[in-house]
Amino acid sequence: MLPHSLLLCLLFLVPTSTSTSGTDGGFTFDGFSGGMLWLDGVASISSRALMLTDGAPQSIGRAFFGRRFDSISSFSTTFVFVITPPYPDLSGHGFAFTVSATPPILDALPSQYMGMFNVENAGNVTNRLFAVELDTIWNKEFRDPDDNHVGIDVNSLVSISTHVAGYYNPDGTFSELLLISGEPMQVWVDYDDSSHLVNVSLAPYLQHKPQRPLLSTTLNLTSILRSSVYVGFASATGTVRSIHRIIGWSFNPDGAAEPLDYSVLSEVIQDVRRADQRSHSHIPKQVLIPAVTMSVIITLVIIVALYVCMKKARGSGEWEIDCGSSSFTYKDLVAATSGFSDKMLLGKGGFGKVYRGVLQASKQDVAIKRVSPESKQGMKEFIAEITILGHLRHRNLVQLLGYSRHKSELLLVYDYMPNGGLDRVLHGQDKQSLHWVCRLNIIKGIASGLCYLHEEWEKVVIHRDIKTSNVLLDNEMNGRLGDFGLARLHNHGTDAHTTHLAGTWGYIAPELARLGRATKATDVFAFGVFMLEVACGRRPIEVNDSGEPVLLTDWVTDVWESGSILKSVDPKLEHYVREEAELVLKLGLLCSHQAHIARPSMRLIVQYLVNDVLLPDFQPSFLGLTSRDEDFDQYIPACPSVATTMTGLSGGR
Repeated sequence: MLPHSLLLCLLFLVPTSTSTSGTDGGFTFDGFSGGMLWLDGVASISSRALMLTDGAPQSIGRAFFGRRFDSISSFSTTFVFVITPPYPDLSGHGFAFTVSATPPILDALPSQYMGMFNVENAGNVTNRLFAVELDTIWNKEFRDPDDNHVGIDVNSLVSISTHVAGYYNPDGTFSELLLISGEPMQVWVDYDDSSHLVNVSLAPYLQHKPQRPLLSTTLNLTSILRSSVYVGFASATGTVRSIHRIIGWSFNPDGAAEPLDYSVLSEVIQDVRRADQRSHSHIPKQVLIPAVTMSVIITLVIIVALYVCMKKARGSGEWEIDCGSSSFTYKDLVAATSGFSDKMLLGKGGFGKVYRGVLQASKQDVAIKRVSPESKQGMKEFIAEITILGHLRHRNLVQLLGYSRHKSELLLVYDYMPNGGLDRVLHGQDKQSLHWVCRLNIIKGIASGLCYLHEEWEKVVIHRDIKTSNVLLDNEMNGRLGDFGLARLHNHGTDAHTTHLAGTWGYIAPELARLGRATKATDVFAFGVFMLEVACGRRPIEVNDSGEPVLLTDWVTDVWESGSILKSVDPKLEHYVREEAELVLKLGLLCSHQAHIARPSMRLIVQYLVNDVLLPDFQPSFLGLTSRDEDFDQYIPACPSVATTMTGLSGGR
């Protein structure tokens, strides 16, 4: 096998036969029959069309224009595509138009990763990738509201803006389009560098570009794509196969794209249809439906069998949990802690005690949580933590290394965090202090970790106990979120079923206190309070001179209303960047807004913090409004909230 670097060079040096014509550095493909494209995976030229995927399951296909553009400003592109599914009412994953500052990723994955990302890099800001996805997960019998949609992606599989596929008629009515209909359709993508506005339109083939775009989003692409870029397409199939074809494509890096020649494209479409008829590419219904039915039955049998086995095992006291981490023997952990000596004790809480340990075999420093048998929720928290955290992998989450059970004792083994809990450092219980750069880095890191939990992992994880004492600091003072004993998970596109109040006072959202229902929005509220606590150096609830409790959110708002919000910055900070501190304080207040619909999603919070998106301007008076107030809609910042953001990998990506 060739090394990745060499393979990449070979891929990019092989021209394909495609003809182009270009103006001002742009190009136009009226069919594909000769010229320069970089092809990867199963992508090929067939019947004068660019075939991204050939119908094989679990495959990826990518095609990029044969040279980089030194820069793009107000670019425009349009393309005509046809998606041929195996059967008219069942399809797998779709494809995306991409603009990337880096070459295609060789180890990108198929299925929901759409040939753009893999497990490790999905969501990383270093990807420097903008995409317009056409997501075609669709099943006529089991349709999800997020299926068959168009989305705008930035560095991630989670779209910052989505809409069901279709177009707006001149009279303002909306007509939905089924992307897997097998009929040709046209897409237009326009970006205005002066207004930072991205418009995406979709329409049936040969129909004029709609006056009202399907998607319109403000996005500073210059900050995301700062260097030269590649433009092209990425596509993938999953278990269910589809064929994705591009019939024609026009692109201009600085101005309007040249119109396509529909007379030529119509001939190409006829060639494609004749090729499909010859190859008999559809899977017969009498073969597909029994296969799918049998797969569902087998899956249900396995689930029931596992449930019965786990129930019996728990009843007998003998069990193992697949948590993605190795198990330790009780003897190993006794030796690591010198018999759980008091000199190795790091701290204790309602769950039990935490010890520092050194594993004898590897000499690795670890932290061992010894769950108390008297804890009423000990077993529940233990199982929740090892089944959730054991599968998670993120640089800003505390890594679970394994677990052990000895009689009634439950033990969790983690990476050791030498600088302890953030609360001790922040509130002066330790001698060291945190400068502004370190505090901002911790805030960004925890935001990235929460974004992974909410939007990037295979399930949605609601942490339910975000606070400074659950953020630990590694040897480089990076923040890592831990303690997943209260965490709950659910599928993307669905709601959590938790109705039990959990969390810490001061971090608990108003709706959580009323209804006891934990959501992504309640996690965002707690993160907002966390941001304010880090920036102000004050606890979420403090007692004033009159002996009355004062919420940190109310105190910062009062300071803002009385003058400058920067007066609430921790007085121990001698040097800080005023613009960064103001951003953190205002974003913290927005995240902890009493109306959950006003809170931004974690994806958007990360973009605010790294300046990919500008925080909308709002006044302190907005923080006191509720969704029932008449003026609420006009004051709410024009950005996707956590209440409206789509988060499914296969649906609202």
